[in-house]
Amino acid sequence: MHDEETQEHLDEVMFEGPETPWLLRKPVVGGVVAVFAVTVVLYFLATQFWGVSFKIDAEPFRDWVEARGALGVIVFILVMAASVLFAPIPNIPIFIAAGLAWGPVLGTAYCMAGLTLGSAAAFGIARRFGRKFLPRLIGEKAAARLDHMVDTMGGRVVFWTRIMPGVNFDWISFVAGMTSVRFRVFIFYSFLGMIPPCATTVVMGDGLNRDPRITLAMGGLWVTAILATAAYFWTRRKHWAGPVPVIAESGVNPEAELG
Repeated sequence: MHDEETQEHLDEVMFEGPETPWLLRKPVVGGVVAVFAVTVVLYFLATQFWGVSFKIDAEPFRDWVEARGALGVIVFILVMAASVLFAPIPNIPIFIAAGLAWGPVLGTAYCMAGLTLGSAAAFGIARRFGRKFLPRLIGEKAAARLDHMVDTMGGRVVFWTRIMPGVNFDWISFVAGMTSVRFRVFIFYSFLGMIPPCATTVVMGDGLNRDPRITLAMGGLWVTAILATAAYFWTRRKHWAGPVPVIAESGVNPEAELG
């Protein structure tokens, strides 16, 4: 029963919009798979038959970063946090740079610190301005569904929207701040959900320095995750339907606090 409720709440988030997210459209997914397959073939041909090396010497970059000391780390974390607050700043190049500069362990740690700081700031900004601004951001219908979802499910919806690729859920920190979910619940599940995509991309960056085959392998994981998300989306959208729940007042449900 609990698994059915989890699936229902995920459906409410994914299918609220009238259009399929860009990265989950069938032509786009097919293009992603085709490009990745061609990349793997070209890499094999270039390295095995033409002797081309795609390995990047990251030592000069690492020496430059190390020379900045703690200040460089602090600036990086702040830039990572800003990428959460401001949509024009892309995350992936920052993840890859972290892998090149600090390797998979420290790179992931610094990225997670920035992501967590940015998510907390976005949540706090939204909580400060209050629930009354939520309908303006996502619409009355979506606001009612989201309140219901958070009150009955807690932080698990945050976890799944963080971990699923192919759908842009950068706004989840702002939206969660306008609902009844507790901050500690939000930040805990948000942190857990961000670890896999963050670590995978940082390892991709580190692989460019160690062995580009590692980068290709991590890219394969991303493509597989996008395929899995797209398959879920296409299958569930055919069956999804439901009336908008009537919420008299958005209160804090004890179950939400427990996640």
